[in-house]
Parts: sequence; C-alpha cells; structure tokens
Amino acid sequence: MDEVVIITGAGTRVGLHCALRLKQQGYRVLAHYHSERPELEQLQHQGIPCLQADLACPEGIEQLAEELRQRCHSVRALVHNASAFETTPDDPAEASALFERFYRIHMLAPYRLNRALAEALNRSQALHSDIVHITDIFADNPNPAFDIYCASKAGLANLSLSFAKQLAPKVKVNAIAPGPIRFKEWHSEAVKQQIIGQTLLRSEGGEEAIYLALQALLDNPYTTGSTIKVDGGRSIAHL
Repeated sequence: MDEVVIITGAGTRVGLHCALRLKQQGYRVLAHYHSERPELEQLQHQGIPCLQADLACPEGIEQLAEELRQRCHSVRALVHNASAFETTPDDPAEASALFERFYRIHMLAPYRLNRALAEALNRSQALHSDIVHITDIFADNPNPAFDIYCASKAGLANLSLSFAKQLAPKVKVNAIAPGPIRFKEWHSEAVKQQIIGQTLLRSEGGEEAIYLALQALLDNPYTTGSTIKVDGGRSIAHL
C-alpha cells in the first residue's frame, strides 16, 4: 500500500471514529484491532483493511511491525491510538503485571512500529509524513489511583519528543492529550457528573474532537514536537 494512514486500536471508540472519518476524507486507511467485535463490520464495509494483533505481548508487537513493514511501501501517517485503562491493583504481583502490559501497549508498541515504519514514512510523497501519539492529560498531572497508566502515557509523551528529533525533517511527530472524551460503560452517573463538573466546557468531548485535532496536525506543515490538549479545559480548571 502507498500513502496509507495506519491507526492502531481502531476497533472501537476514538480509533474507529478516526479511521472512518479519514476514509471519508479520502485517505487510504489501514486499521489495527485487538479483538473481534461487531464494530469491525463498519471498517470492512468501507473497504478498510484490518489487521489483528495483541500489543500487550512482544510477539504481537513484532507480528504487527513486520506485517506493516511488508505491506506498506509509503506511509502518510501512523496514529498510535491503541490503549488500555484501569486502576492500579493493590496486590504487588498484579500491579507488576499491569505495569508490563501498559508499558508494552503504550510505549514498546509505538516505539517498535515507529522504527519499523521509519523508511516508509520517509518515502511518503507528502511534504511531511506524520506520527501522532494519543497520550493523556494525566501524563503531566497523574492520578495516584491510575499511577501505572499515567506513567506509561507520560513515557509515550516523552517518546513523541525523541522521535520528533530523530525523524526530522521529513516526519512530524506530535501528540494529542485527551481529557474526558467518552465515558466508559462502567462509569457511574455520579462519577460522570463529577468529571464534567471539573471540566470548563461542562461536557464530554466526543470522538469527533479527537479527529479534528488529528486532522489539524496532518494539515499543518510546521508543527512537530507538540501536544494538543483536547480536554474541555479540565487540565487547567483547578490550577
């Protein structure tokens, strides 16, 4: 494939929405997903190729890196959206296992894919190709209950800066730091209202807000090493 936009974690929520919107805008899209789910039919219906890989294990990361390297001659953009989110368990062994899983998903997988596709990104016919890391506003101000999640997202944010330096001038590397975009099914109404109450714009953002930030980065030829916060002002509400 030539001039393709690759999105990891595109089987649901933000990744799914961005894959469909980019396809709608005329991009050639290739979607990664973790597990089978009904939403994949939407991607397949739009003719978007889908690749399965478990990014929580080294074998899955290497499998995806090699498959993408073989399939993609030139890459217009690589969007690292794949993510996992849960509180840190009290049990030390469980916490250590979670640390390793989050490290692989949020840091090792992006690192390996960036390396594997560096040549394809440099072969893009666009003035600049792009890598976009989806981080989190709590990478800068961690929530202790989610300390492992926040630390791994902070590591991803730091990788954005490293790759911006390494891959310039051809490849732009930026990050998008979401706030309350779309609540999980397990969020209670009380928690939802608490979070919305801590957000200046008093609402959850929705997936389109992330897509608009992504499109802005793809369109802007002079932005690299930057982070766009898409959080409705939550990160500054109580400074």
